[in-house]
Amino acid sequence: MIMLKESKGDMYEFVSHTWNPIVGRCPHDCKYCYVLYKYGNEVADGIRLNEECFKEDFGTDKFIFVGSGIDLFAKDIPDSWIKKVLDYCYRDNTDLFGTRNRFLFQSKNPSRILDFIKHPVFQDSVVCTTIETNRFYPSIMNKAPHVKERALAMNKIANRGIDTYLTIEPIMDFDLENLIRLIQLCHPIQVNIGANTNKNIRLPEPTDNKIQQLIDCISGDYKLELKSNLTRIIGLTNYAIFH
Repeated sequence: MIMLKESKGDMYEFVSHTWNPIVGRCPHDCKYCYVLYKYGNEVADGIRLNEECFKEDFGTDKFIFVGSGIDLFAKDIPDSWIKKVLDYCYRDNTDLFGTRNRFLFQSKNPSRILDFIKHPVFQDSVVCTTIETNRFYPSIMNKAPHVKERALAMNKIANRGIDTYLTIEPIMDFDLENLIRLIQLCHPIQVNIGANTNKNIRLPEPTDNKIQQLIDCISGDYKLELKSNLTRIIGLTNYAIFH
């Protein structure tokens, strides 16, 4: 069975493949979770390590999102599983000619990434976190760490010279100046912005004008990737201007 899958659907356009060696229900249990919305009862409770994934050959020239279906660095994931994943990525990616692929490690618990940050795989990787808003909506974010905690950890990661991205998805209503300060803390090379795609839940979303303000404020400092699902809020015309 092929575990390395080509990226498609509502995934990042800049990611070529996804790889999910840990499967099950993400411990953060965010109410808007797209995986639960899309796969529902197919997502088993609990978590497990899929040993079949470690027979994979990644090949070359790919940008691989590791753990797109479950947060690899959630607090309930055993250290030994994380180390096995990082070791495998590093070993498969290194040969006599250098490195063959790049990896994206995205987590709402980047503080835990710092526990593994000396692993050599991060030198050929991008570390990303999600900050949906500067506000905290506990009934929506559930068990995920507070957004300020995420930003402070990303600041430490970026200061180690590791490339960082920031994702604002699903974007929720925010306070402009406070959100910009969180973005600046993360020192991202790229900021990805997207909207909620889980039709089973309504989120407190910002207005079209508010999103335009955010884009205007940060577009000169960061590379922006606006996901196509954002057109539901800002409209096709405005999306085309910034994409």
